[in-house]
Amino acid sequence: MEALRQRVTDAGHGHVFEGFDELNDEQRTLLTSQLEDIDFNYVNKIFVASMEGAKEAAKPAEPITDVMMLAATTDDKRALYRATGLQMIAEGKLGLLLLSGGQGTRLGSSAPKGCYNIGLPSGKSLFQLQSERVLRLQRLAVAANPDVPAPKPIRWYIMTSHATDEPTRTFFKENSFFGLDPTQVVFFSQGMLPALTEDGRVIVEAPGKLALAPDGNGGVYTALRSAKILDDMAEHGIEAVDCYSVDNALVRLGDPVFAGFCKEGGIQCGARVVAKAYAEEKVGVFARRGGGMEVVEYSELEPAEASAADPDTGFLRYNWSNVCLHYFERRWLEMVADRLAAEGKYHVAKKQIPSIHGKVPGVKLELFIFDTFSMAEKNSIDGGKTYGGVCPSEECSW
Repeated sequence: MEALRQRVTDAGHGHVFEGFDELNDEQRTLLTSQLEDIDFNYVNKIFVASMEGAKEAAKPAEPITDVMMLAATTDDKRALYRATGLQMIAEGKLGLLLLSGGQGTRLGSSAPKGCYNIGLPSGKSLFQLQSERVLRLQRLAVAANPDVPAPKPIRWYIMTSHATDEPTRTFFKENSFFGLDPTQVVFFSQGMLPALTEDGRVIVEAPGKLALAPDGNGGVYTALRSAKILDDMAEHGIEAVDCYSVDNALVRLGDPVFAGFCKEGGIQCGARVVAKAYAEEKVGVFARRGGGMEVVEYSELEPAEASAADPDTGFLRYNWSNVCLHYFERRWLEMVADRLAAEGKYHVAKKQIPSIHGKVPGVKLELFIFDTFSMAEKNSIDGGKTYGGVCPSEECSW
């Protein structure tokens, strides 16, 4: 305890121990656990970098014009990409990365979203649907690659959160991993960051409890490093991962055509995107800033910009919406994790934070998964008017 107290105090947050001796055993245990999980020097670093970054004016956004339309390529090219993708899968070089930290609150459930029964006649949950697709993809890869001597099961990395980790693991165990080999499914949890005062001091929410919040889906990069998932990928020969969100009920996970296209093209960071349904649709859209690929939130575009059409294509100028379907090279993920550790800059949300002294002006820091896309030297977007494999579970009906 003394070593922990010294570490926290040296980082400038010794005030969290005020009243520690008056706490009961349960409160002491919780506070100690929270403190042990936080790298306070890193928190200090990203707070300073993020607050400074928030003062900078954003560079003007420019529409994406170099969208690849795989559906419009030749049959021979698509066949080549598919064969390459299926070979990657059979050889164990393509993994899956599932973002599954959310609870089904909007669905009327406190369970992890993946456990939710979305109303199919079969009663299958999102996790079961996706597990069965993993099994089917494995069979397709084996059938397409009879010369691969020992096909490998697809390694499936599932990022949970503090709220969903235990129930997610339990759900898979209770359902015998839906026929998957338990050793091919790897769970890890995204991180939490403390809420801070406007001068960077950690906020104590209640006796024995810090004010903590998830670090955003962009926390996947630091979690991959801290949970040694990047090491696991390297040990198992994984060269790239197909990344998606749990609440996409129709997801075409591990799409071999897109994976093969990215592999053949040396793409570090790729995205499958969908054309906006209409100009006012409240979705983030891909754009370029300073030459780098980013996602611009709908609230950042003026109505005239959002509704402007490209006369050459007939599409909206800001047309390609982010639906969280990504391809990442493992080595690129390693580079991103290292850069974030060295120079992490997060989004700053200024809010009234509940504290032991009542609500106080504070700051929450979070990172979005697309915040790092500008770090890629080579990226690509595959777009279409619709994309077979996108349907948020809240919006699907049968």
